[in-house]
Amino acid sequence: MLTLSFLVSACTQKEKKGKEERISIPTVQIKKENYQTEEHFPGVVSGINNVEIRPQVSGYLDRILVDEGAYVKKGQLLFVIQEKTYQETFQSAFASKEMAQSALKKAQIEYNRISRLEQANVLSEVQLKTVKEELDYAKAAVRKAEANEKLASVNRGFTRITAPVSGYIGRLPYKTGALVGGAETEPLTILSDISDVHVYFSMSEADFLLFKKRYNGVSIEDKIKEIPPVTLQLPDRSLFPESGKIDLILGQFDQQTASVSFRATFKNPGSLLRSGNTGRVIIPKNYESIIKVPQSATFRIQDKTMLYVVDKDQTVHLTPLQIVDKDTHNYLISGGLKVGDRIVSKGADRLKEGQRINPVNE
Repeated sequence: MLTLSFLVSACTQKEKKGKEERISIPTVQIKKENYQTEEHFPGVVSGINNVEIRPQVSGYLDRILVDEGAYVKKGQLLFVIQEKTYQETFQSAFASKEMAQSALKKAQIEYNRISRLEQANVLSEVQLKTVKEELDYAKAAVRKAEANEKLASVNRGFTRITAPVSGYIGRLPYKTGALVGGAETEPLTILSDISDVHVYFSMSEADFLLFKKRYNGVSIEDKIKEIPPVTLQLPDRSLFPESGKIDLILGQFDQQTASVSFRATFKNPGSLLRSGNTGRVIIPKNYESIIKVPQSATFRIQDKTMLYVVDKDQTVHLTPLQIVDKDTHNYLISGGLKVGDRIVSKGADRLKEGQRINPVNE
């Protein structure tokens, strides 16, 4: 009786131990769904039109009519270069034109007189040709004088520098009284049109090859049309309210960085973005009917990503995964699982191959 009691007690303890080993583990069933991931690329903002304002004539800067950061409209007067010298040059050219016109009238009168005398056979044809040459010379002198007057007028106009586009004034490196001209390397200012902005970012060669495979189309232009609208994340991690569109890929790779540059264009209401701002361009990637598994369900064994699949008898087995993409929390799977499979979603570190569990729906 004592021996029998010991055996029964041992079997009971063994049975209890077996039940204790079947721990309760959260599981989920595999299904396919539409899912979206994102790619993030650092970018730099540039106005759609950044214009260097440079003087076309030399002289002392007489007036500065704008301040740094001010918004100006196209045609608005920005700078005035001292115009006294150019005004005098214009007056001289105007006087020279009047003298040339007076000489032309005199030559015309002389030509008309000699022409009548030549027709009356009073003077020779040679004399008529001589005055004809003088008349042509006088006409040429008038044309030259008129050109000089126009050039002087243009140069005088260049002393008043206006805004070629609407936009915001940049830094003003020169002060009133500074001598400016075409020799300076630094412009008077940079005028930035930021009604729309371009955001330039780079993509590595590997990412670019994946990009070409991802979107339909024969040419790069066709593939660009397939890219969905993109988002700009600002340095404070907030999202710019306007979505943008990728509209350009530069034609060459940068040999130093092995990357190619993209350009996305955004509307910029309220001029929130300025040239030189930075951010992250977010490109969405849409997947149709894809298997998604939580990263918390996986672990690494050497170079493979694995998880536990639960059989019908509630036994777990290691399964390697073929991953096509990921985001912060999930992997997207192209192989290793099928619809209907049940996987361990959490607590994989507590299990071993072939162990039986009590699956709990998560």
